[in-house]
Amino acid sequence: MKHALVAAAALLACSAPAALARPDCDPASLNAMRIPGLTVTSAAPVDASVENPAYCDVKATVETKGEGAPPGSATLGLQLPAKWQQRFLFMGVGGNAGRLVPAINATDRASALKKGYTTAITDTGHTGNGTDADWVRAANGKRDEAKVADFFFRAAHDATVAGKKFTAAYYSEPVQHAYFDGCSTGGRMAMMEAERYPTDFDGIVAGDPNMDYHATLQRLLVQKAAFASPAAWLSPAALATIDKAVTERCDAIDGATDGLVQNPARCSVRAEDLVCKGGATADCLTPEQATVLHAYTTPLRDRHGREVFPGWAMTNLTGPRGMSYWTTGATAPDLAQPLDPWGKDPNAAPRGYIFARQAMNFWLGLGANAKFSTLDVDPRTNTVGDGLIAQVDKAFGPAETKNPAKLAPFIQQGRKLIIYHGTSDPALPAARSVQFYQELSALMRGRDKAAANVRLFLVPGMQHCSGGIGPDQFDTLTALESWVEAGKAPEAIPAHTASGRPPHELPLCAYPKQARFSGFGQPQDGANWHCAEPDKG
Repeated sequence: MKHALVAAAALLACSAPAALARPDCDPASLNAMRIPGLTVTSAAPVDASVENPAYCDVKATVETKGEGAPPGSATLGLQLPAKWQQRFLFMGVGGNAGRLVPAINATDRASALKKGYTTAITDTGHTGNGTDADWVRAANGKRDEAKVADFFFRAAHDATVAGKKFTAAYYSEPVQHAYFDGCSTGGRMAMMEAERYPTDFDGIVAGDPNMDYHATLQRLLVQKAAFASPAAWLSPAALATIDKAVTERCDAIDGATDGLVQNPARCSVRAEDLVCKGGATADCLTPEQATVLHAYTTPLRDRHGREVFPGWAMTNLTGPRGMSYWTTGATAPDLAQPLDPWGKDPNAAPRGYIFARQAMNFWLGLGANAKFSTLDVDPRTNTVGDGLIAQVDKAFGPAETKNPAKLAPFIQQGRKLIIYHGTSDPALPAARSVQFYQELSALMRGRDKAAANVRLFLVPGMQHCSGGIGPDQFDTLTALESWVEAGKAPEAIPAHTASGRPPHELPLCAYPKQARFSGFGQPQDGANWHCAEPDKG
């Protein structure tokens, strides 16, 4: 009997199909897999290092087509680890795209290959530096509809479909779990995937998402206010004055005096409170500066009184990636040069100004000579005309992901979405993500129903996708894996500050809960905080 069992086992071993050998990491071998619509342009093996395991680094061209636009093409980057865990991660990109530079949670990015993920990224169908939008217009001055459609939604989807097929063919195993992870424009790409292509990914992380291009209108308003007078410039010193006033009044609201204003919406400081009085000239603002700050922190409305876009938070305005970097500039603009107020150096102008300028020139088609002063936005009343709103909607409408009803198919299939947003984000206000989540909860008739598939995590003190004074290092990818693969919904995500900054730990709580200090021990220790409803101590 024993000999019979051994013989049978040997027979089974001989008859079992051998594991298919992976193709060599070179273009010819990889193109031999014949993935439809995908052509490998370069491939090279990368040795293991302290940061990453060994992997095959691939660049490819993916055909894009359909969706009512002419055919196009996009670049796809893939990293295929030697030890694969049948997981696929697509990473978003930032700004106006055009580069294979991930805009993604740094912790997630650093861990993906180590976890055995294949990682993928696309330039969204054009080449650019991330800020310029000249690619929007073809040589004849008309919109390049293929590149625009690819940037809005098409390239990420087509690259995802092709990338997953390529990955499965390379390993001769199916992709078991697919995830998307992006911040800023990458966050918009994440939301677009959930809304428009709900079967592409099992789980999605959308960080500081640029879901609503009415942010462009808010930027145009603030820049018009800033260019109204030389006295309007909010210098880094003026921003420090604002931060000091806000911190002194609102730091302790969460129960701990730790320099961190956790919920800016509960802080009652207004721009007009900071105007110099009684002849004072220090630690206060000029009326013109207060007008800029008011435009920055107050919702923009149309001429009928309806809110168009929320304002930014009045917290943590200073720092390397704060309001100076995004909006007001580290040096004063030269108002005698309205088309180049910071000169010809592209790195001197604030990043938000550059995006606003590119939107005027190319997205709205107003041309290089358009001036902020001619735009139909009024900083005195924080209002915008219907015509300018219509122009922005026509230019960007298909890219927007601000309608929570469009998440219905994604939710009905049981897929999971984590949204996070820095409360001190000077590029895209966290208030917009809060509005979206509140609208989703109302649509689903209860936040508990919304939270079954979609959760929002506000990151206190974090600026745009990272930075700021708050704990900006956290692992959303592991939280998403546990939710999708083990059914464990994230109630809190541990966070800490980056190395080189004062240490501070904090749990990021599922909205609307917020972290509350216990009153014992050091507030920098995350163990001394708990998640609670906002009206509880």
